Amino acid sequence: MAATVLAAAAVPIAWSATTTAPAPAHTATTAVAPVRGCGTLTALDLTGVPDAPSRILSAAPATVGGTTYCDVRGYTAPQTQFEVKLPTTTWHGQYLQVGCGGFCGDVPTEGANPAPPQAAGCAAVADDELVIASDNEGHLGASRLDGLWGLDEPRLRTVFGYTSEHQLADVAKTVIQGYYGRSATRSYYDGCSDGGREALMEAQRYPDDFDGILAGAPALDATDFAGELSAWVYRANTDAEGKQILGTDKLSALHAAVLRACAGSSGVIDDPRACGFDPATVTCPTGTDAANCLTPAQVDVVRKFYSGPQDPAGRALYPGGLPYGSELAWAGWDISPTGDARSTNAAQFALNFQNYLAFEHPVKTDLRDIAFTDAEYAKLQQGARINNSTDPDLTAFRRHGGKIILYHGWADQAIPPFGTVAYYTAMTTVTKNADSFSRLYMIPAQYHCLGGGDPQASADLLTPLMTWVTTGDAPAALTFPTVQPAPGQPAALTVQPFDPHQTVAGHGANSDYDWIGRFR
Repeated sequence: MAATVLAAAAVPIAWSATTTAPAPAHTATTAVAPVRGCGTLTALDLTGVPDAPSRILSAAPATVGGTTYCDVRGYTAPQTQFEVKLPTTTWHGQYLQVGCGGFCGDVPTEGANPAPPQAAGCAAVADDELVIASDNEGHLGASRLDGLWGLDEPRLRTVFGYTSEHQLADVAKTVIQGYYGRSATRSYYDGCSDGGREALMEAQRYPDDFDGILAGAPALDATDFAGELSAWVYRANTDAEGKQILGTDKLSALHAAVLRACAGSSGVIDDPRACGFDPATVTCPTGTDAANCLTPAQVDVVRKFYSGPQDPAGRALYPGGLPYGSELAWAGWDISPTGDARSTNAAQFALNFQNYLAFEHPVKTDLRDIAFTDAEYAKLQQGARINNSTDPDLTAFRRHGGKIILYHGWADQAIPPFGTVAYYTAMTTVTKNADSFSRLYMIPAQYHCLGGGDPQASADLLTPLMTWVTTGDAPAALTFPTVQPAPGQPAALTVQPFDPHQTVAGHGANSDYDWIGRFR
């Protein structure tokens, strides 16, 4: 992908966005009634579903949030567990598939209100008009950070990295046909983080599966995210004895300093690439250490966080590091509140990926032994073609008539936003007429999957996607209300579709110059 990104970035395209007011995404059609009883679906033969031989284990009515569904559960060979929730009286003909985060290992909709990411304000979801399905991506896990299931299991790793979502799409559509006696009129995919990677995988490799795709904070360069960035964050913040150097007690002061240096009049950092903050400006006086300043060793940690992984020659091993403005969210994901660096999400992603998922014949890895070199980087690419959704050519998806919306928080503490920008820049160049079917929204101040921010925004991106698919009205600027903004912070964030060829006067660790020019 890197060569494509670098070559593509030099070719300009015409860019426009319609300002047509969107119509409601949930069209007022008559609800579709089932043609058979819920319990009879256990007799539905799914063993012949192409590429996804499956069995239904149970089918029974279930009430969630006051709505009754036919709750279908089953598995696809070899062991992908899935669930399909079919409204008994409120289905209006459309299908929504929900992605899973991390290394998955659970069925996201199981036993829960089936509201997918960033869809709480979607009327079609609120009115229970959609069939909703999800799966565990082919395996059971102790948590979404657990990768043990992949040890010496290449087939399970392939299902996780590549095929599970396509298989579920085929199975769910067959179940819909069997229950309602008709197929879905429109199909959508909604995923964030690893679910965003899955969403892009569908657009790239199975372009006919979905009419609309919502891809949030995609872990599209999954191999280097888990194997390079996550390991780098752990290593950057541990000393020779494995103890943390930078603790969570310093994050408030650091974040405040970043805002003073980079926030606009609204108190929000609109684009971290234009920020030139130097953590040395908050260095503690010689021989002192306090909560409102950084020791020299901590300044070095912060610089490494912002830069992202680099080889000894200073070349990037991942498209960027943690963005300016993300500091408050480092607690838990990047820095342990208890001081145990191995307990962070970053360390656990790296450990589980390196030990169980990255290599055909894994060797027990201590993160302190990882070398950030060209040779080690090359070894890590063994599974890249399975795990990474970095192909910028979405021509087949465009020809299918599909629409895709990508989004990412500019302050994402987990998956830096710069890889999404690099990918979209390449995609909109390689794929002709990209603005006819794609949008990217980069949302200021938002953390991973918009699950927090300073201030936090409330977002419904599924509605504009469904409107675009059903009416042809493309989204323009979107407004995201903020949740309990602090004094001086905006009551809402209005975000224009991202222009991939806009020049940014960047400087500092998060700038274009520092990462995209070295992106492999």
